[in-house]
Amino acid sequence: MGDYGEFFATMIESKDFSNLSRAHETNFKNAVNSIKAGVSPVIIDNTHIKANEAKKIVVKALELGLDENMIRIEDIGTNGLVAEALANRNTHGVPLEKIETMIQSHKSVGGLTVKKILESKDMFKQSDILFSAVVLDIASKTTLLDRFDMFIPKDWKIIAHHMTICLGELKDKSDIGNEVTLRVFGVGTTDMAMAVKVDGYNSLNDVPHITLAINPDGGMPKMSNEITKWQDVKPFFVKGIVTEISKTPKKDD
Repeated sequence: MGDYGEFFATMIESKDFSNLSRAHETNFKNAVNSIKAGVSPVIIDNTHIKANEAKKIVVKALELGLDENMIRIEDIGTNGLVAEALANRNTHGVPLEKIETMIQSHKSVGGLTVKKILESKDMFKQSDILFSAVVLDIASKTTLLDRFDMFIPKDWKIIAHHMTICLGELKDKSDIGNEVTLRVFGVGTTDMAMAVKVDGYNSLNDVPHITLAINPDGGMPKMSNEITKWQDVKPFFVKGIVTEISKTPKKDD
């Protein structure tokens, strides 16, 4: 996983926090996979100061069948240390002023309980945006299908629409509407989905990809994330527009 101290220090120095959400999402996925695998205990070692910061994983744990009594909140607080000592000891480069603010926030919230966590407001407001993506232009979709049409099972549903950037809205909206060039350099298939591997723009998916087609008998585009075997192809390029995809498609004028 690399040196997290150096990882966070670099983000703070550059003021570029674009990878922070990826790190949190990776930790969440690892925790969920461990719960599903029956690992016990699963330790979520994170700075959960407010109740809603822990809500996502607590709700998911309950959805996966854990009893509420199996979820334990261990609040170590400052472990008896003052802010200056914590600032000197932390390896993430968090400044003293931030640590002091976090301590005061922790004191105002008090001890966390599962009940308090579940009753807290969701951390993020509800959005009409389903996901954000690089949506291919018509010429690029045609290029993809021309290259791989012979390999797609005849009865499968064609997708070849986009590369997912993230679920929900983009945090940095400055790229919306911009044209992006993606490099296609691999192809993979399962019995449910077929996709091409791409790079050229950030994606929260472990393997950035464009779903080409899905099995009409239960296949879904998200199943491209389950592809583990990829075959290299001679690289070529496709283009698309950075777009936020709404739950309610806009009607044409």
